[in-house]
Order: sequence, then C-alpha cells, then structure tokens
Amino acid sequence: MSYSNFLDSPFLRAYVSSSVADMPAVHRFSERFPQVPLIRVKEKQEIDPVHMNSKTVFLSEPQGDPVTRCPGSRGHLCCNYITVDQYVGCTLGCSYCIMKHYLNFEPITVMVDPRPGIARIRELAALNDDRVLRIGTGEVGDSLQYDPIFRLSEDYIQAIHDLENVYFELKTKTDRVDHLLDIPEKGKTVLGFSLNPPSVVQREEPDAADLYARLAAARRGAAAGYLVSFHFDPIIRYQGWEEDYAQVVSALGEFDSKKIAWISLGTFRYPPGLKDKMDGVSYLYDEFVRCRDGKFRYIQKVRIGMYRFMVEQLRLKVNAPIYLCMESDEVWRRVFSDLPDNLLELRSVFVPPCGRL
Repeated sequence: MSYSNFLDSPFLRAYVSSSVADMPAVHRFSERFPQVPLIRVKEKQEIDPVHMNSKTVFLSEPQGDPVTRCPGSRGHLCCNYITVDQYVGCTLGCSYCIMKHYLNFEPITVMVDPRPGIARIRELAALNDDRVLRIGTGEVGDSLQYDPIFRLSEDYIQAIHDLENVYFELKTKTDRVDHLLDIPEKGKTVLGFSLNPPSVVQREEPDAADLYARLAAARRGAAAGYLVSFHFDPIIRYQGWEEDYAQVVSALGEFDSKKIAWISLGTFRYPPGLKDKMDGVSYLYDEFVRCRDGKFRYIQKVRIGMYRFMVEQLRLKVNAPIYLCMESDEVWRRVFSDLPDNLLELRSVFVPPCGRL
C-alpha cells in the first residue's frame, strides 16, 4: 500500500478555529477536498459531540507554548530533545502506542499556524548559539501522516533552514516524503523513520507503511539532500527477535553513514493504564518490572542484553551516533561502559539541556 498521496480525504468533516480560518494550511485542505464541510468555531468545545472522533479534524492555533522540552522520564536519562506540536493524534493503530494513555485522539488536531513555532525556534537558536538544538514534531502525532495535505513541515523547513545550530526532525511510520523532496534549502532537517521487523509491523502497526516502503522513503530523502535517522523504539522481544531485527539492521548498511544523523534504541515499555487498552497482545506476557518513572519495562538484565545485541549489529553496518531512549544510568554503563556525556560520538546528540527555553 502506498502512503505517498491521498486520493480521498481521511476526514469526513473539518472544524476550524475562526482565528486561523485564513491560514494557508486551511486553504490547502479546502482546495484539495472541497467536498469536506468546513465549520467555523471559536473553540474546540463547540464541536458537535457526535463528531468527536478520528474522522473529524480540528484546525487550530497552537495551544500554549508551541515549543517545549521533551518531558523525559523520572529516574532515566533524557536526550534533551525539544518538541513542536504540529499534529496531535494518529490513526496508524500501533498496539503499543503510549499516547493512547495520555491523549484523546478525537478529533485529530492540526496546528495550522506555524508562525509561533517558527518564531520560537529562531529565538531559541539565537539564545543558545553555543550548543546544538534537536527539535522534532513527532511527539504527539506522526509528523508526516497528514503533512502532504497541510504541508506544515515545508513551512518550517523553509523558515529555519539557515539555522546552523538546529536539527529539525520529522518522525514518521509512513513513506510520505515526496512533497518535501524538491524543497531547495533543507538546512539540517532530519527525516526520522521508526523501524521494526516486517512481522512486527504487520501485527502491531497495521495502518503504517511497511518496513520496505519506509526504507525506500529514507533512500529518497537522503538522495534529495536530507539527513535521515532511524528509531528502533520499541524493540519488542519474542521468539526469534534477534534474527528479525538483525535483518532490519542489515538493510541500513546500504545508507551512507554520513547521511545518518542518529539512531535511537528503546525497548517496549508501558504505563499501568495502557495495559487495559492493548487487548491482551502476546508480548505483554513477558516478564516486566515497574521502574522509577512508574512505567513497566523488561527486567534490567534483559534490556541490557537486547541493547548490547542491537549496538553490536548496528556497528557492523553503520557508523552513526547510537543512543538509548529513556534508560537509567546503570543500563547506559552496562551497554556503553559510560554515560552519554562522556561518549564522543554522542556530543552532537546528547547535548546539555537547553539553557534558555
């Protein structure tokens, strides 16, 4: 299945906040899908309760500060990522999606005014000109699932391409990159792809692009001049997982390591409230322990073994920064023999916390 273009609207109706009704992204949506009713409201609370579902899109101004720190996880090392909310909600149906615990994805919300976010990024770049900032848009919704319609990523890329100290990452489980390929000035934009073996994608990520479509999109992006990144998160343990993940890693050997900005690793984890929403998926029957942040993870010995295996496989194929997502000091030491602040290869990734935010 191709995820590059929309033949039909993914939405049956659209509500738009009056304050942003004339934004270019709203016009793009209406011009592409003139058959979809566009209803003006002053605030989200005016949406008809019958329409509070994922077939409704709410076109809104940013809520609060458009640029925030990654919340991190208590007792675990954070990579000091900075997030921008563009798309809130997702319909890719991943069984393990932790956002199902924190967010109500109904309706899908699109922050159609990129100006506050762009202005804030430029301000932060100037205030923190002594460090690299990693900023991404995929924290609460897939960066590219709906982007061919609204083209918000294009607005950001064109507006911040000149910032030498900003990496701008678009994280996705789709192959929807074609609308971005011809942008002439890409700056340090990173196209980030979440990866899992084909069997995991088929079972646990039912409406996402398949693995090979994502890798093909990454190749197109790299050929067009983008940096790419890869996220093995969550790594799920099952009978034969090592062979399956090693085959995925092997496919990364075809990429020029100079085009890979970073690779992250994170094992499956979940907050207590998510378990009841996961419909008894098979990998929940492994052995988990509750950690300091309240989330359940594989026991530490198991996680260390999984990470060591993945790092060993990756270093056979690519020469790129590898880091762990939301892991403890002890796990870092057991996997890399040191903490990220002391690892030369991670100095462009695990930067000190943004001094001014």
